[in-house]
Parts: sequence; structure tokens; C-alpha cells
Amino acid sequence: MASVTADLPPSETSSASWIDRIDAWCIRLGDSFNPILVKETRQALKSRQFVVTFSLVLFAALAWTVGGSLSMMPQIYTTPSAPRMMVGYYFLLAVPMMLVVPMAAYRSLEGEIDDGTLELLSITALSPWQIVLGKLASASLQMVLYFVALFPCLAYAYTLRGVDMPTTILVIGLTIVVAVFLTVTALFMATLSRARTGRILTLLGLLIVLLWGEYGVGFAVVMMITQGNPMTAAATIFAATALFSFALATGNLMLTIAAAQLTPESENRSTPVRLALLIVTAVLVSIAGLAMFTMRDDGIGFYTLCAVACAGLWTLASSMMVAESGVMTPRIQRELPSSFFGRMALTWMTPGPGTGLVFAGTVILFLLALQQLSVYLIVDQGWISGWRANEFEMYFGQPAAVYAGYLVGFLVVVRLVMMVVRLKNNPRVEIGLAVLVVVAVFAVLIPYSIELHYNDYRQVTYSGTQITNWGFTLSQSVEGRLNPWIAKTILGVGILMWMMALFSIPAVVQPRKTATPERVQEELSRG
Repeated sequence: MASVTADLPPSETSSASWIDRIDAWCIRLGDSFNPILVKETRQALKSRQFVVTFSLVLFAALAWTVGGSLSMMPQIYTTPSAPRMMVGYYFLLAVPMMLVVPMAAYRSLEGEIDDGTLELLSITALSPWQIVLGKLASASLQMVLYFVALFPCLAYAYTLRGVDMPTTILVIGLTIVVAVFLTVTALFMATLSRARTGRILTLLGLLIVLLWGEYGVGFAVVMMITQGNPMTAAATIFAATALFSFALATGNLMLTIAAAQLTPESENRSTPVRLALLIVTAVLVSIAGLAMFTMRDDGIGFYTLCAVACAGLWTLASSMMVAESGVMTPRIQRELPSSFFGRMALTWMTPGPGTGLVFAGTVILFLLALQQLSVYLIVDQGWISGWRANEFEMYFGQPAAVYAGYLVGFLVVVRLVMMVVRLKNNPRVEIGLAVLVVVAVFAVLIPYSIELHYNDYRQVTYSGTQITNWGFTLSQSVEGRLNPWIAKTILGVGILMWMMALFSIPAVVQPRKTATPERVQEELSRG
């Protein structure tokens, strides 16, 4: 080899070495990528679905460019014609990015589960997070290819005048963020069920989500392109930042849950999910606070959305936390915090229904205190004026406290029911949500039916006997007709039940760390 190199001219030798260095650098770069990304990208780019979809998008873009331009002749030279052309290009871009790519990502991960190849991947060095992120990166690469193919068309439409640059950037950014978010949603839903019936339901649910996302974003984009952005510059920046932050935090939560679904039951799957829940909650609280602090009256919509999202998120998540299995494997016990402060702060993040009840109750009551403080500050500081301040206090003051009291009390009941169910069964955590629904329904039906019977089936007026009837009580509270002592009683009873549950299970909510055996330490040291 040395003799052959020596015989070559100096220019060819230096050229070969330069190419070899580039080739070696490319090989090292390729080896550093996620193996799932490389595999998925190769399969996706060679698949018939991608070739057909990409070809159709290119053909449709060419057809719309020629047909749309000719249809506006000769006014295209004198009048702003960008809105019509850009609406067409948007739909050509949105269909593959927000419908085809998420569905392909769903089918890819579902196929891994169906074909059993996921079990083969689980015995490799790849973690569940790498598998999920590899799928997401491959889908994102396909989106980039679609966007690059249609970018010249969008630039052509912009030159026709009629749509300003900020609106164009807003449309492109919104499309990309929503497309990635829908892909994350597809990956999340692909891991929810492994039974055939469950997969059919998740597929139908995903189709509904994708179609609604396509319709909702399409409506907003068309309105912005044809009629302009109705928001001020400050409100637009705030809305874009809030949307991006929420999508990032919620996407992280869904990817964490998807990775947890692919993780063996012997490992700790709860702590990352609870941390992701806290991140989403912090983002929602920050958005609500910034909206009211910066936009005052105009921020009520953001405040309401964040408050409803927090209530729904913790109703859903807390019902599943208290339904977790109480069995803690030795591997999880070895990963528990050992220091005093570590146990004080992190014990509630460990798996188990007892720690889940403490964690959920603490967060719900903390959010309630924060929300009540925000209502007081908003009204006291005059951020909302006139009759709107009274309505704001009536809708967000007492009803929030009543809802939190009911939720905490029902969680204790769900925890007790799941303890009985788990004596002879091993249900999934989703059963906790079903039990919460059953408990809530009976809490309404039992007192209402009894009073309706003793009232000869005539209309029932609200009284203290309906105190467990959360629907009746909340409607009275929203209308401002609920006696304050009833609201205080509901919240007090909920907190009392939670405290009794906390002090009755000290051994469950204070798990102790166990020592790691020497054999395990040696295996871990060998990697």
C-alpha cells in the first residue's frame, strides 16, 4: 500500500487522503447517530408510502403553481395574489406533515410491538427513550424533506404580495410545531394498548385527533392568511411562546409515558412520569401568571384555559397514581434516596399508590393555594376592573376550592377500592380512572335519588344533604348561591381524609433504600 501511494502523483495522494478523512469523519458521525434513527430513515425513504406521497406532493405543487397562477391572470401582475396561492401551498404541506407522517410513525412503533421486534430491541443496549426518540427523529427528518420541497413554492407565493413576512413565519412555525406535536401524540398512543381491541380504539382516537388538528390549525392559518393576524405584536409573541412551551412540556410528558410503557415492570417507571407532570404544571402556571400580569383583561382566556388544563391533568393523572401496584422490586428499592433531605423531597416520587396519593394530594392542594392567591391578587390589584372582577372571583374563587376538596376526597376512596381490587387481581393503572368515574357518579346519584324519592319525585332544591353531589354543589357555587360553610366543609373533609390516609400508611409512604449486592455492583461496574 505504501509503495502504491508513493508511486502516485502528489496531487492525487493529497486528494485521496482528503477524501479519506471526509469519509472517516462521515462514518464516525453516522456511528454517533441513534441506530433507530438510521434504521427508520433507511426504511422510510425506501418505502412505497414515502415515494408515492412525496411524488404526489411535488406533482400537486407544480399543478397548483401553474393552475393557480393562470387562474389569476392578468390581475396577478397588479393585485396582491399571495393569499390564494399560499393557502393552497399550506394544505399541500399540512397534509403530509400533519397527517401522513404522524400516522406512519404510529404504524412504525405499533408494528415493532406487534411483530415482537421490540422485545429484541429491549435486550440490546438501546434504552426505551432512544427507541422513542429514534422514531421521532426519523419522522422529523421526513417533515424536513417535505418542507424543503415546498419552501420554494412558499417563497414564490410571498413574492406575489398580500401576506407580510411575520404572518408567513407564524404560519410556517405553527405548522411545524403542531406537526411535531401530533407525531409525538401518535407515538404516545401507539404504546397505550397491546390488545387488538385497544389498538383499534387508539387508532380511531388518533385519526380523530389528527383530523381535528388538521381542521383547527387549517382554519386558523386560513384566517391569518386571508384576514391578517388580529392580535397585537405583544400578544402574538406571548401566544407563540406559550404555545411552544406548552407543546414542548406536553410532548416531553407523552414521550416519557411512551418510554415508560416500553420499560420493563421491574424498573422505576413512575418517577420520570411524575417529574414530567410537574414540568407541565409549572409551564401552565407560568403561562397563566404571565397572561394576567402582562395582558390584564385580555389574559382571562389564557388563565381559564390553563386552570381547566391543570384541573383535567391532575384529575386524570392522580386517579392513575393511586391505582399503581404497591409491589416494589429490589432494583427500585436500591435506587431510593438514602439521605434525610433526599427522602423528604424525593420519596414521594417513587412508585406506589401510597406515595402517589401523597404526591397528588400535595400538588393539588398547593395548586389550590396558588390559584386562590392569584384570584385575590388579580381582584385586589385591580388587574380586572368593573363587573368582570366580580364574575372572575365568583367563577374562580369558591368553585376551585370545592372541586379540589371533592377530588382529594375521591382519591382516598379510589385508593381504598383499588386496595381491595388488587387483593386477587393485577389491574392496569387506567382502572383507577374508571373507579374515579364510578365513585363520582355514585356520589351524585345516591343523595339525589334519595331526596328525589322523599320529595315525591318533584324538583329538588339544594340543601346540605346534597353535599356529596358534586355536580349540584358546583353548579350552585358557580352561580354564587352556595353557602360558604358547605364549601369549607367539603374542602376540610377532603383534606382530613387525605391526612388520615397519609398517617395510616407510614410504612407504605416511607420506603427504605436497600443495599446493592456485590454481584450487582460488579455487573454494573462492567457496564
